[in-house]
Amino acid sequence: MTNWRSILFYRCFVPGFALLMASCSPSSQNQEKEKLDSNTSAKEVTEAKAETPVDPHEHEADKEDHCDGKEESLTLTPEETLALAPESNPVVKHEFVQTASFSGQIYRGAGEASLRHGREKQGSAYASCLLPAEAAESVVNNVEAQFYRPPPSKDQFTGSLLSKEDEESGWRAGQRELLWEIKDPALSLQVGDIVTGSVTLDTQPRIALAVPNDAVLTTATGPVVYLHQENYWLRKIVKIGAQDRGWTEILEGLQEADQVAIRSVDALYLLERKKESGGGHCH
Repeated sequence: MTNWRSILFYRCFVPGFALLMASCSPSSQNQEKEKLDSNTSAKEVTEAKAETPVDPHEHEADKEDHCDGKEESLTLTPEETLALAPESNPVVKHEFVQTASFSGQIYRGAGEASLRHGREKQGSAYASCLLPAEAAESVVNNVEAQFYRPPPSKDQFTGSLLSKEDEESGWRAGQRELLWEIKDPALSLQVGDIVTGSVTLDTQPRIALAVPNDAVLTTATGPVVYLHQENYWLRKIVKIGAQDRGWTEILEGLQEADQVAIRSVDALYLLERKKESGGGHCH
């Protein structure tokens, strides 16, 4: 038989007895178990989060990758169309004149006195250049070439072929020496100066896809054009080749008859970037 007086004594005068009795009840034990399981689950979740750190820039990187895609479209409002007035022309096939680029060295300055029995005369500088034998074969006598000083100089000179080394007496395999007479009335070219040049070759023109030079914009991601499609402009990265008489060769990225912007190309690019940064997404 339960001694109720003893129990009453302990509940009233022994500290913690009531808590001890409560903890021994089945309902209390279940509550403690649920609490323990809850704490264990929370701890596991916390540890899992610690093992897999979250990159705070991950979302931004995804957004940047999306906006830096190779093809982005731009839709103009009527006001923007009126302000920019972009025009488009079709991609066409163009005849590209074959040219050869080379470098050479001045062996006689323009300030030196004319030779009595020689071809060299004062007021012209003389340069020696090497060209691949195949290209040299297509350089005809008295053809003119354009010469430049290395950057950052922007000096430009006109020269003509003075002589061409015979193929049989070539002193370097696969190359031939060409001597050039360069007009230099300012007497600025001195012995030892390095020049670069470009000359038109006497060969059949090469047919290739081309757009006007103004249609191509050089950007950090490469040359781009704006393709006109219905009511929007599509920015496309293209691969370009030679330039000739106001035309740029298109190697990849466009097809014949595609319509590309030939005016306000830089304005289209700046407007597109402005809309991307302002709206937080690409268009």
